[in-house]
Amino acid sequence: MTFIRLAFACAAPIALGLTALAAPVQAQTSPAFERAILGELDAPTRAYVQKRAAGGNSVSEVIGTILLNKYHAIGPKHPGEALKVFALDFARGTCVLGYDRRTLEILHFDRKTLALRR
Repeated sequence: MTFIRLAFACAAPIALGLTALAAPVQAQTSPAFERAILGELDAPTRAYVQKRAAGGNSVSEVIGTILLNKYHAIGPKHPGEALKVFALDFARGTCVLGYDRRTLEILHFDRKTLALRR
């Protein structure tokens, strides 16, 4: 009985560590960085993003969602697939979308209006 307890005592922290490694990591953006992003946007786009960035949503999450919606509006390359934003490089005007780690698509957008460029 003591061996079983010892085995569980050793296995539990290892199992918890492995599940923590497997969990996706959400990027944390600083308030200064979000203010810098908002400063790059034109006035109407900035007002729209600020309105939607309430209730726990960050500016980068809202911008990612806006770009994802615009991508679906112009016709995605893989219709019917649930896409998500893998990366957002606002300084370069680039967003990486995909539905898994092997199928990614790079989008370029205007940093002032968030309009997609093809």
